[in-house]
Amino acid sequence: MIDGLLHDETYLSSSARRFRGSSVVGRIYSIHAENTDAFVQKFDSLESSSEKSQIFLSRYPQSRLIDLLDISEIQCYWLTNNQGKGAMEPSLEKLNHFIDTTIESGEGTIFIEGIEWLTSLHGFDSVHSMIRLLSEKISMSQWCVYLSISPTSFDIRECSRIYREAPLFEPNQHTSIGIEEQSVADDNPIVVEHSANLEMDLNDDGTPKLVMLTRLPKKGFTKQILQRRILQWRRMGLDTSDIESSLYSEDIDGIYSDYTAMEEKIRRATELERYIIEHVNDSQERTIAFFRIRQLTGLDELEKQYFSQ
Repeated sequence: MIDGLLHDETYLSSSARRFRGSSVVGRIYSIHAENTDAFVQKFDSLESSSEKSQIFLSRYPQSRLIDLLDISEIQCYWLTNNQGKGAMEPSLEKLNHFIDTTIESGEGTIFIEGIEWLTSLHGFDSVHSMIRLLSEKISMSQWCVYLSISPTSFDIRECSRIYREAPLFEPNQHTSIGIEEQSVADDNPIVVEHSANLEMDLNDDGTPKLVMLTRLPKKGFTKQILQRRILQWRRMGLDTSDIESSLYSEDIDGIYSDYTAMEEKIRRATELERYIIEHVNDSQERTIAFFRIRQLTGLDELEKQYFSQ
């Protein structure tokens, strides 16, 4: 029995080394994540072509996911017994049918979160059978599947059985910022305060404090890089609707010009917020100012109010 467990752990280690950082289509992988936030942060660092489909199946509705990922770029389905648009019954039959239909054509990536919850509903053996069948079907497609797995929710033997079908994949946490950091010296960045797993300090009202991220250089600038930056800004609570409209343009010079204008607005907003945190004690005044700052409106008036004193 012990030998069997040791053999399983050896298999897991070799599989993890084999697939770490090099996912391919036609495969299914496991990603260690204790919660939805951690799963999103890990798969957000994966390189993915904007031309390929991305689908996220989650225990949470779109309203809970909007602050974690760009739901305009990823098709999100809520696993729930509630009826409604974007909802999917959490039955294994419905999941199998949906995935079968999806992978019949095209190419892309499917992210599935909530394997532990599905196990609590249907039992481990049933969920494991679904994963095994899914692995066989995916192998004949142009799709790739990532499962969110919380290792503390399964025993060693159960984890081993999952990893035999869906080997452990550890994405490179620096993938999403590599292009920015490579050319950062070319463009005199304002302040470097950025990582793939950006941790936000909170204000007294619970909103994230604004921080200046590394300025994106023009060399190597793409829509995909801008999309990631917009998502980071949205996680700070900033209104990015103005810059989002630029993504529909094909003029990369014009898009970069719009980006630099947005970057300047956020620099001003960040300086205003820091001043207000340090010098404004009235809670109502702070709340109103923070709201205007995150909407990026009235910056001229706020600067005149606070910086002309």
